[in-house]
Order: sequence, then structure tokens, then C-alpha cells
Amino acid sequence: MRGYDRGVIYTAIGEYYVREAQLSARSVRSFLPDAGIVLFTDRSVKEKGAFDEVIQLTKLSPVPHLEKLVCMRDTPFKETLFLDTDTFACGPLDGLFDLLKEFDIAMAMERRDRDILPEGVAVPAAFCEYNQGVVAYRRSEPVRQMFQASIDWADAFYARTGTPTDDQVAMRVALYASGLRIAVLPLEFNCRFRTFGYLNGTVKILHGRIPGARQAEAKLKAIARKINRDPIPRVFIAGTVYALTIHNALSVEYPFARTSATLFRSWLLMGKAALKRVTRPLARPVERLVKKFRRA
Repeated sequence: MRGYDRGVIYTAIGEYYVREAQLSARSVRSFLPDAGIVLFTDRSVKEKGAFDEVIQLTKLSPVPHLEKLVCMRDTPFKETLFLDTDTFACGPLDGLFDLLKEFDIAMAMERRDRDILPEGVAVPAAFCEYNQGVVAYRRSEPVRQMFQASIDWADAFYARTGTPTDDQVAMRVALYASGLRIAVLPLEFNCRFRTFGYLNGTVKILHGRIPGARQAEAKLKAIARKINRDPIPRVFIAGTVYALTIHNALSVEYPFARTSATLFRSWLLMGKAALKRVTRPLARPVERLVKKFRRA
């Protein structure tokens, strides 16, 4: 992209994800004011908002997630930060680009509850899958070839089995054979706050959607404040943050877990969602009754 060596890119397939990307881009702009921000999308975007450029996607993959690989391959920047639309910047991000002086690509490890690598793929279990919600990388021919190999593998797997594969699985296979220098990001740069994880320091990027609630800047800022309240070793699970506390008794240190913050209440959100499902079918009949009584 003319005028920018460093930049941030998003892929948004569908109107909802375009709006979500706008929110993320606004948060990024406050920490990377001199970086270009580009949106790849299948939609016609009238107001660019926080984006410097919107690139129209014309030929779409049957699996929307695979479009991420295409867009990462076709980045207009020498140094790129790819972000999922459900990310929110809440701290300095320059360190991500500093890594690219020594590494080709930087990502945080994925932490699924199970490994979904197809059988027969020659990738050791010890070579982990990486989360593609936050990816910093340099534009080079070896990196471009890795993205293309990811796309080719996913296409071949779909043609052979009729089953779409995950973009992260495809990239795991391609990365293993690529010879690229991979930097592993700490989870503070890719905090999947709605499920589980561990932290030690200030979170820079939140990644995930607020359960049962609309993505909103004020709510995400509140979650960032809570999760960073105690920037010490801590874990989070299902909306609750537990900080490590050391107590000394008789010259012996004892570790304890202390509740540091509540990001959201899953049981309350589940109750609200259930109530909404029950009452939704009644809304229209009640509305008709109210109108009838008003006329009477």
C-alpha cells in the first residue's frame, strides 16, 4: 500500500463482521496511528471509517475462514499484522513489529480442547497449531509460499474428502515444512478471554466475543480494565480471573489462588438467553393484544 511499510489487515465475510472489524480497527488506530489499515471483504463498504483502504473480494472460498489465508498472502504491506474481526487492542502493539527483525512470523499457540489434525498427516503432535487471530509477519517469498501451500493443502484435502478443513490446520501443515523462523507470542498479545488461559503481564489484545452480549467498545474496555487489574501471574476461566498470591508462614511460602475479577457471568447470560428464547414467540401476539385494547 502506497505510503505505508507497516500495516494491519482484516478479512470480513458478511456485514456483521465488517461492523466488528470497524470496532477493532478503531481500537488499533489509537495504538498504531502511523500504520495503514486495510479491510478485505465481500461487501460494498460505503464508509471506510478507520480503514485506509477496502479491497473487494470477488472469488470466495466455500470455507470463509480460508479467505484469511488468501488475504494474508496478498498483503499490501512489507510488515503486516493480521487481526481477526473480534479482536480489540488495549495496549501498545509496536513490539509485534519489532519481532520481525529476527523472525518471519509470530503467533500465539492454539489451545483447543482436542487436536483436530487429520490422520495420516506427517506433522508431529509436538509441533503445535497456532491461533490465526493475531499474526505478525514479514512479506517475503518464503512466507508467501507458505500461505500458498496452506491454501493448496486445504483445497486438496477438500477435493479428496469432501470435508472443509480449518485454516489453522492447513497452516500448521504448511508451517511444519516451511523452514520459517516462528516467534511464539505470549498470550497477552492474544487473550482469548471468553474461555480459558493464563497471563503474566498486561493484556495488549483481547480476542473473542462477549458471551450473550453485543460487541461494544465500552464493554471491551471494561473487560480490559478488569483482566489487567492485577498484572501478575493469573489464570482465567469462564469469565473469572484468579491471581496467584504467595503467603509466607514460618519461613515457608504457600501459593493461593485469589479471585481477581469477574469479566462476565456465564450463568446469568445463559438465563437471559433462555428467557429471550421463551418470550420471543409471545412478543407479537402480546403486541397485537395491546393494539386491540388501545383501539377499544
